Amino acid sequence: MAKVALLIGVSKYEPGLTPLPAATKDVEAMERVLLHPEIGGFDDVTLLINPQRQVMDEAIEALFGDRQKDDLLLLFFSGHGIKDENGKLYFAACNTKKSDKGELVKATTVPASSVHSVMSNSRVSASQSLLTRGLA
Repeated sequence: MAKVALLIGVSKYEPGLTPLPAATKDVEAMERVLLHPEIGGFDDVTLLINPQRQVMDEAIEALFGDRQKDDLLLLFFSGHGIKDENGKLYFAACNTKKSDKGELVKATTVPASSVHSVMSNSRVSASQSLLTRGLA
């Protein structure tokens, strides 16, 4: 059984979204805990600091792809979570934008629904996949 984590911290944003300096500190602290042999004991921890949307999307897909059923996976996100006018949740990347009218440009985000889809299609059982969020 492999123990693998993807930690994403987004603290810097395009104009229209408030910076979150603590987001990168959150993921760095989580990395120390997960890599500590007596606490987390994780085999592989990937840390993404202020990634672009496509990098986030690809890393999430890679985390859940080509895994064994008994692997333990952890996805941790610290940054802005934004709901659209229909209540759908999106994870903001460093290049997430809002239009001149203040509306979210969805093509610059990672939809929570796509994260759930990737998780659902993974061979890892649901009880072994953990999604945690530190959303502002």
